[in-house]
Amino acid sequence: MDHFQQQFDARPTEIPATGTKAASGTADSAQTPAATKTRASRVTKKKGELLTEDEKKANHIASEQKRRQNIRTGYDQLIQIVPTLTPSQRSEALILQKTVEYIKYLLMEREILEGQMNDASH
Repeated sequence: MDHFQQQFDARPTEIPATGTKAASGTADSAQTPAATKTRASRVTKKKGELLTEDEKKANHIASEQKRRQNIRTGYDQLIQIVPTLTPSQRSEALILQKTVEYIKYLLMEREILEGQMNDASH
């Protein structure tokens, strides 16, 4: 049994859900009637009303926080799926490197199994 297979067998088979909620700040309760805040603290206005520079900045910050959280969630999922990774390994470069190695391993295993199926059918 090789390195990946040993670790793969020892890992749980359940894959985490992809839609994890990001921690978001609480919205202010005192809102102007023309503008409302969504759950990620983004400011939206009625059609035809322009956002102020502060509102644009707040939207940009909220979007960036959401983007970063989505990236963190993706890396967390890779750590759970790739058997040679552990939760203590937080280096993004290492996570990507080991993920590529694991995908190559899976492709090789697939080729072997397909070859065995072809040999058995002949």
